[in-house]
Amino acid sequence: MVETVKGTVWFKRIFDEYYEFIRNYLFYLSADMELSEDLAQDVFMKMWQAKDKIKDETIKPFLFKIARNLFINSHKRKKLDLKFINTRLENPASESPEFLLEMKEFDWRLQHAISNLPEQCRTYFLLNRIDDMKYKEIADSFGVSVKAVEKQISKALKILREKFDRKM
Repeated sequence: MVETVKGTVWFKRIFDEYYEFIRNYLFYLSADMELSEDLAQDVFMKMWQAKDKIKDETIKPFLFKIARNLFINSHKRKKLDLKFINTRLENPASESPEFLLEMKEFDWRLQHAISNLPEQCRTYFLLNRIDDMKYKEIADSFGVSVKAVEKQISKALKILREKFDRKM
């Protein structure tokens, strides 16, 4: 049985390459892993439905655009509360209760500050800092210039510095 030009092998390759990025992007937007996984699956369903119209060189921006649209449709203007996985201290038993409380409070303030960043700033910032995506990769994913990405990440850093009055 001969496979069509954009059949299951093509789909599997695209899915394997981009699923984690799309899911993480949706998580950064929603702060809800379960919702992110559901929406990521929907993204790939929509991709499959449009497979004959998609050019391979534009697949990444196409996936991010679908993901963004699905998120917007599922969460119209809802305030986001970004929840990161808490970093565990190597040996929390050796730390004082005051230190642990301060760390917990700082973590909450950081999460709150990041969740209140403008959407584009937050998204680009987290893709760069959490997923280790380079500015060029982010720019290519969203179909924007590298300068636009630099500007948004700089804006995010400026806002966070002002909130915490320290260098990040």
